[in-house]
Amino acid sequence: MEIQQVEVSAPNQSGLLATMALAPSTAEKRYRNFFAKTSRKRIKLSGTTGSTARKEDNVQRRRFQRGSVRLNKTKTLWTGEYVEYSLDAHGIEKRVRHSLVLCPAKNGEKTTGKREAQRLLQPYVDRVNVALSNPVRERKSATFEAFAEIWERDYLSLSKPSTRSGARSNLKRLKAAFGRKDMRAIDAGDLQRFVAASMAEGLDPKTIRNYWGTASLIWNAALAQKYVDALLPKPKLPRRPKKKAKFFTLVDVARIIAASSGEQRVFYWLAAETGLRAGEIAGLKLTDIDGERLTVNQSVWGGKEQAPKTDNSIRSLGLSPQLISLLWEQIARQRAKGEKGQGHNYLFSSASGTPWDMNVYRHRKMKELLKSLGIPQAGYHAFRHFNVSLLDALRVPVKTIQERIGHALTGVFTLDVYGGQPEWERNLEAGRLAGSELEKAVNETVAKLQNEAEVVVEVDVIDGLSPFKEKGSGADIS
Repeated sequence: MEIQQVEVSAPNQSGLLATMALAPSTAEKRYRNFFAKTSRKRIKLSGTTGSTARKEDNVQRRRFQRGSVRLNKTKTLWTGEYVEYSLDAHGIEKRVRHSLVLCPAKNGEKTTGKREAQRLLQPYVDRVNVALSNPVRERKSATFEAFAEIWERDYLSLSKPSTRSGARSNLKRLKAAFGRKDMRAIDAGDLQRFVAASMAEGLDPKTIRNYWGTASLIWNAALAQKYVDALLPKPKLPRRPKKKAKFFTLVDVARIIAASSGEQRVFYWLAAETGLRAGEIAGLKLTDIDGERLTVNQSVWGGKEQAPKTDNSIRSLGLSPQLISLLWEQIARQRAKGEKGQGHNYLFSSASGTPWDMNVYRHRKMKELLKSLGIPQAGYHAFRHFNVSLLDALRVPVKTIQERIGHALTGVFTLDVYGGQPEWERNLEAGRLAGSELEKAVNETVAKLQNEAEVVVEVDVIDGLSPFKEKGSGADIS
């Protein structure tokens, strides 16, 4: 500000000039404030835990916070509070207030002050402040349980029903272990402890490996959406002991077919000659059979149609004359059921027209049949192993076996790369060979059972005894 000098003559002191430095208009009020005081509004955070925006209002985010410490009501403990922002399962930013116990107010003769309590709270506050300094897209956070819902909604829903069922079963176990923990807070040590605890409970190694498979898929999705900064390293998993595959012998299959009749006979013969998976058999429709060709287009799991296991599972198989005859008998039965007003479009269907539930059929029918014949219990896959063994014994080319069974590769580089297109004549010949071998084995089994029955009857007639007198009315004389 420019200063002016003014000469003033004093009346009592003639000849004396005094020089005074004065401001032009503010000499009498040097510190006056001409600006209006700005009104300050105090921003008060919501006292509720987990508050969110309402009616399209945004939650106000703090860029920096110190947290707060206070004594509890009994003045015995120091507690701390701070606020953290995270995204819920719907992608909405949520403000969560955390409260934790820091330390006792007095430990023996030593008294803890507020400054010491604030120092104990500082690491928690620093972590939140660092996260707040990053853009929202870079600091996404969610608990394992919340992101598991996102993964189940956006990723798992695109899988086949059988895959969804297994993954949901694994998710229950994973949620129990990591549910409320932040995704970024879960590290390799947590995962390894989960594996060790599962082993201590006696869970099967294959089950534990399935848990890791599901967790790996979740972390891949979380990394893509930036809920985590890196993938979890693979933990040390238990070794899965090598188990010998269960399969039926030719004699076993012949006895199973000989002891069955009607649509059950068709089912067992079809499984033995073609080696189809259980879901593929359940998914067969009447239109999938055309002369000596059977086409696999879909499978059924849990009563619902789905795509077959692999792309190579969509295939055509040549059928033997023996199986063709049985299949047309079954088609006639299904069409007769359909004329009664209920649609029976599947080759094997329940009374209501729905496809067979293969698990129910195995427990109610197949399990009891194997038990009565004295054959070790096995699942449908035993027919698949038998089919490969039978075709190999009949010297069917490996490439043809691979095409009929629906595997992607034979395991032989030359055949997989230079094998060429499938040859239908070889496929059909393989089916005919398998059908002839099955027919021969079944006829021998039936003849043997008839001879044994005749011998038993002759012995009982000579002894003057009834076949059921000693064994009881429910005995099996065979």
